[in-house]
Amino acid sequence: MARLQFAKLVDTRDVRHIASNLRQCDRQELEAVHGPGLDFQDCLRTAVLASEECYVLVTPDGEPVALFGLAPVSLLGGLGCPWLLGTDAFMDYPRDIVVLGKRMVRKWSERYDQLFNYVDARNLRSIAWLQHIGFLVFEAQPYGLNGEPFRRFERCA
Repeated sequence: MARLQFAKLVDTRDVRHIASNLRQCDRQELEAVHGPGLDFQDCLRTAVLASEECYVLVTPDGEPVALFGLAPVSLLGGLGCPWLLGTDAFMDYPRDIVVLGKRMVRKWSERYDQLFNYVDARNLRSIAWLQHIGFLVFEAQPYGLNGEPFRRFERCA
């Protein structure tokens, strides 16, 4: 099976394509945090701009299927916030997702004492992936605009 490729250069076409084809679980998660009626393209642009590192994952035929990055929360406190948003096609590459996830977590853990973020408690597949690549995932707690159940995940260097 052909492998996903990743590039550091993210352009507006990548953002537009991924926002238009965002996985339902990612749409639900963003709306639970920020409220309904979001412009997903705007959300992705904001995430890209807030990140010190951002990458696009593309299929062997060049289709962008995910954006991911790391946003600094506190350089002094050594806190980084990893994120990933993708299309349904992204899930067609489970081995690549695990290998890439482990590689990026190792890399980012060299610069940050702690990596953390929150995942929608309904997103069981992402929770399993996060655990598989080395994150501790905590019990659900209210989070976001309406206090929906989210699970904090973290990894300490």
